[in-house]
Amino acid sequence: MSLPNMSRTVKNFSIPVKLFKVTTTIVQHKPVENYVESSIKCVVQPAQKEKLNKDKVDWSLRYIQVHSIDQILIDDEIEYKGVRYKAFEDGDYSEYGYYENIMEEQK
Repeated sequence: MSLPNMSRTVKNFSIPVKLFKVTTTIVQHKPVENYVESSIKCVVQPAQKEKLNKDKVDWSLRYIQVHSIDQILIDDEIEYKGVRYKAFEDGDYSEYGYYENIMEEQK
């Protein structure tokens, strides 16, 4: 029995957001982070409190849950409704055709 491919469902409910992928280079023997901007489509919803690691959460910030067919890595950022969010936790559901991230508001 094969697993269901949920990528079509994710695509049907996706909206465009800006993705900022982190790249690290070494400049004068020190790591420097740069962001490469692109556009991806994803489903954005409020993060479910049960999915948050309560030991890592800053309750003064907002958290969102993102589903995408494009992989978003920890520390990558998206811009959603004018607010930047950083990938905080991830889930690999690629066998089902998508990825999931919990993202933390950046102030």
